[in-house]
Amino acid sequence: MSRAPAELLQNYRRDQIVNAAREVIGDNGYEQTSMDQIARCAGLSRSTVYEYFSSKEEILRGSFAAHREQLGRELERCVGDAKTTLEQLTAFFEVCLASVDEHREYFLAVVFPLSLDEPTRADGPGGADFAGVVKHFYETVDRILADGVARGELTGPIRPSDRSCLGTLIVGAMGGRGRLESPPAAHEAAAQFAHFALHGLGLSQLRGVRMPAR
Repeated sequence: MSRAPAELLQNYRRDQIVNAAREVIGDNGYEQTSMDQIARCAGLSRSTVYEYFSSKEEILRGSFAAHREQLGRELERCVGDAKTTLEQLTAFFEVCLASVDEHREYFLAVVFPLSLDEPTRADGPGGADFAGVVKHFYETVDRILADGVARGELTGPIRPSDRSCLGTLIVGAMGGRGRLESPPAAHEAAAQFAHFALHGLGLSQLRGVRMPAR
């Protein structure tokens, strides 16, 4: 059933405000961003913005909710299409790294700088909401590793440290990529991270995997 015009307008307005907030926060930083600036960037009145979001903090939460949904759909599609553990991990890393490229300044403002000695802890104003994204990462890692065991590519059982290391690696990779002025192509970097994860983070039990040709 198609959605009512009123619902479509509401969703459009929310997306319009969230996208404007990402742009303004990316340009000015979170603390320096005001609701007035977001409204101007969105081409809306301040009162209209307040009809949808009560504060800048609520817009930030809405932004991460939208990001989790978009990332989830893309991960489901790309990881689901992959046939091997290496391909699944490469797809997983590529989707996550590409999401940083799409909103680089925004990620740096609201999640990073990240303590690289503790890469699973996000210190920015969006750190608490980014935890929801990290939770989804861990769920995806669980699925990839379970699929690898089921196909006989990985010898089980998978250790808790394997899952933890992979989650830490992807968050650290995203933070590091956000700081690079000219990062390598997302697919190239993803292939390198996936290979490193399988052979350097306690998953050396994988059989028959070769490093992709450069």
